[in-house]
Amino acid sequence: MSRRTFTPTAEQRSSVEAMIGYGIPEAEICLLIQNPQTGKPINLTALRKHFAREIATGATKMNMRVGERILAFILGEDGGIADEQARVRLAIFYSKTRMGWTQTVADRRERVGDPTNVRQRLEDKLARLARRSKAGETGGSSED
Repeated sequence: MSRRTFTPTAEQRSSVEAMIGYGIPEAEICLLIQNPQTGKPINLTALRKHFAREIATGATKMNMRVGERILAFILGEDGGIADEQARVRLAIFYSKTRMGWTQTVADRRERVGDPTNVRQRLEDKLARLARRSKAGETGGSSED
């Protein structure tokens, strides 16, 4: 009796990619993907063999989707976050975690400047980056 090889379905591929993106360990993913010929979960070797592309790209695709949503919220697009303070906190979080910015304590003898001006400069910079990103998608030139 010959054994046919496991062939993943499109639904299984999508599920594995999503679970990898969510950070679910591969061993746990195996428990949820069944081989239709045996009715049993696949093993780690089969997962890595048949879902190599999904394992390689799942986390990156999820990071891209989350990053797009965060940037849309910061820029006030797509009916995102209406609360201005929440948008500013999200922009600060993004700047620290993704852009490597740090918060420094200024010498009390120096006047740092108007906080409104700092926020406006950050919003202007984010708007320029968004325009540059859109221009790159359409093949146009950027303003900066």
